[in-house]
Amino acid sequence: MIAAHAAGMVPDTTLLVIDESDGGGVMNVKNTDDYPALLYTTITDLPDDKGTQVHVTQPVVRVEPGQQQQVRFILQTTEPLTVEHYKRVVFEGIPPKDPTKKRKISFNIRQDLPVLIRPKSLPVVTDAWKLLTWSGSGQHLTVKNPSPYVVRMDMNVTYQPSGTAGRLPKTYILPGETLNVAVPKAIAADKSVRFSPASRYGIEVPTFTAPLAP
Repeated sequence: MIAAHAAGMVPDTTLLVIDESDGGGVMNVKNTDDYPALLYTTITDLPDDKGTQVHVTQPVVRVEPGQQQQVRFILQTTEPLTVEHYKRVVFEGIPPKDPTKKRKISFNIRQDLPVLIRPKSLPVVTDAWKLLTWSGSGQHLTVKNPSPYVVRMDMNVTYQPSGTAGRLPKTYILPGETLNVAVPKAIAADKSVRFSPASRYGIEVPTFTAPLAP
């Protein structure tokens, strides 16, 4: 008989915040399974955001069943930060080998979460999506982030009043970055665009409508 089981390393938040003023950050991860497991933690650098490095102090650690492990991260930069930066962190629980050698299927659940790196001199803004500027006409549509903040959002947007659907190439826009918006047909009379922003800590927020400049 084959049994299936899913490993359960559960972070306590949906976003890892690294503060430059603290030189790093922490996140608590709980082993919700009834057996000990190895917690593997890795930082993924994004190809479009460079200039910072984040290191895990204990990339591999044993966590007992029902216990919580605090994972510490160290920020390394070559100069003071002026804008926010963005990475990903992956937590993966590896279950122990079955000493009885019974046939068993184990699923290692990977928790892939965003990492936000905050400059110490930058005020906290929780609704930075309001600072985005949307422009264009026809099929030449763009969104620009002139702010020093990373903005996360759903890739699907809707132009109003036509209801034409648009799609972004990714779920985030970096400080100073401009993204092209793909649409199936040209738009002409639309005056605004509606999209779904992502809050800092995964709390659901209403859709937001921004003006569309020519």
